[in-house]
Amino acid sequence: MNWRHDSTVTNVSLLADWVYGVIRPIVRIMMSAGVSEASLLDSVKRASREHGADTKKGHLGSGSRYESHLALGKVTAAWARSCAWTDEAGQPRELALRKDDPEGFAALVRSIDPRLESTAVLKELQSMNVVRLLAGAIAVRLLRPAVVNTGEDSFSVEPVLRDLQRFAETQERQVFRDRPMACPQMQMTAARLSIDPAKFDDFCRFVTRSGQMLLDSADDRLNSYREVPEGTGANYGVGLFVFLENEPSVE
Repeated sequence: MNWRHDSTVTNVSLLADWVYGVIRPIVRIMMSAGVSEASLLDSVKRASREHGADTKKGHLGSGSRYESHLALGKVTAAWARSCAWTDEAGQPRELALRKDDPEGFAALVRSIDPRLESTAVLKELQSMNVVRLLAGAIAVRLLRPAVVNTGEDSFSVEPVLRDLQRFAETQERQVFRDRPMACPQMQMTAARLSIDPAKFDDFCRFVTRSGQMLLDSADDRLNSYREVPEGTGANYGVGLFVFLENEPSVE
């Protein structure tokens, strides 16, 4: 999964670029709303004081890079949905770990991208609790098809910051677009102002079930488009998130 050769030097430069990508559209919207540069800087300092002592959880290893996560997502999506890797009931099969098994995990990985190393892919999926080894480590089971960017002890920096940048840029294009667009970068929201916070987990389960169908359909549509040479194509898609604002304090 060594998509790039990471080092302390390159990561400092990359972090600066990623942070700027997130901050720039937010600053633009804020300043257009009348917020001064002094107020923006004061807010950054205030937030830094509040969170400067937080544990550093960001993970910058090559396996956590954006391209790696896209590749991992393709592996789990094929495993969960392709008839080549599911059983008669349409459920993901338990895959043998022998590299020479034509229906095993290594064959699945090769079918997605021959450049991927199945051992490295397995290690990354295990670290994200996406798969589980069976007794004797002779086979592996898919626990969920979604590859997430965050865990209990760490998060993958680049994918998380890219998500923040996408959301901020979507808002920016909505605010500053200079002409009507047939299909603008959409923000479609379903929300209520006062719901029992205890119902949030139930709502999450609902969105997980129904949202996966939307994402599967979007994935199928994206895969139906012909890829163009790198550097000439565009990166676009759809994201789905569930939010819970600050729970009210109960006296």
